[in-house]
Amino acid sequence: MRAGYHPNMPPKTQREREAEQRQLKLDRIQEQVDEGSLVIRKMTDEERARFESKRRDRPQSGASAKRRRTTHKAPPVPPVPKS
Repeated sequence: MRAGYHPNMPPKTQREREAEQRQLKLDRIQEQVDEGSLVIRKMTDEERARFESKRRDRPQSGASAKRRRTTHKAPPVPPVPKS
């Protein structure tokens, strides 16, 4: 039997699997912070100004191009020859 599989439970959706992976990553980050191998700090004013200027220079759009979903049309299917 697969780990996490239960015969009476429906399989997880892609979104549920992604959410679970994200939570595992966040848990790992928290473990690293707790053990002291990772430090999360606030940005300095200088860093904030530098990155803000880069953000302003980017073209404005409603959503990030990477995040925007695009629908891809399937290529046309050639006709089947008559036999």
